[in-house]
Amino acid sequence: MSNSLFLLEAFLLFVAPGPTNALLMAGAVKREQATKLLAAQACGYGIAAAFWLLSRPLMPTDAIQILKFVAVGWLSVLGLRLMASNPIEESGDVSGRRHGLSVLATTALNPKAFIYCLAMVPMDGGPEKLGIFWLALVGITAITGSLWVLLGKRLRGGRRVADKVAGAALLGFALLLLRPLLIAAAI
Repeated sequence: MSNSLFLLEAFLLFVAPGPTNALLMAGAVKREQATKLLAAQACGYGIAAAFWLLSRPLMPTDAIQILKFVAVGWLSVLGLRLMASNPIEESGDVSGRRHGLSVLATTALNPKAFIYCLAMVPMDGGPEKLGIFWLALVGITAITGSLWVLLGKRLRGGRRVADKVAGAALLGFALLLLRPLLIAAAI
């Protein structure tokens, strides 16, 4: 696969709507500090990619299923919390920090990171190649995350609408993750 084709595929993977992008957009609508959100996203993807790239030779197939269940649980809890009719009002600093932590945790559990690391990055790459793929992931997600923040800044509707939309999106992504697991369990 050529480098430009790989970068295009990675860009399309990370620019697609997903849990992290929903939180970035909601944070921008609520006028959270974009740099904190993008830093939390970079840390989340950096942590997840480092873990997946380093441990993939040792990874049993069941571990991926377990991680999907953990991701489903996290996305469900976060989605329900965002959709709650009376969210707890906090000072701007505490709310911004909590939103940043939500972006970090959601990104670290984001299925896109393990799709990138386990399905797109060639298995025969040595440590120097894995480092380049790690840097590519962080760079691409910085670009795609910035696009979602810009989209959120352009939207109107306020905090409450942003929370409800992001919460519904997170629950939708949790259900999408859960569906193949339920089908596999039924067979």
